Amino acid sequence: MAAEENWGRGMTILNALKGIGGEYEVQRVLGAFGTIVFTVSVPALVATKVIEASLEGFCLAYPAGIASLIATTAGAIALKDRQVAKAKAEQGQ
Repeated sequence: MAAEENWGRGMTILNALKGIGGEYEVQRVLGAFGTIVFTVSVPALVATKVIEASLEGFCLAYPAGIASLIATTAGAIALKDRQVAKAKAEQGQ
């Protein structure tokens, strides 16, 4: 019954920034920060006309920019985790 009461409470935003060791990882923090900055600043810059963009161009480029940031961050984390696991496996031999 206790597991059912806590269902969905295990993962918080701050926990997502932690690695398997429980410490914050630089790649996760920088990736999250960069994505948040992009998500907030680009619409603000377009709204204040610092960046000139048509509505169609903005609607096409903005989601692609967010997707590329998320994919790059996920790829960097996956590559690092794979290299750490490989190093631990070689060390254990």
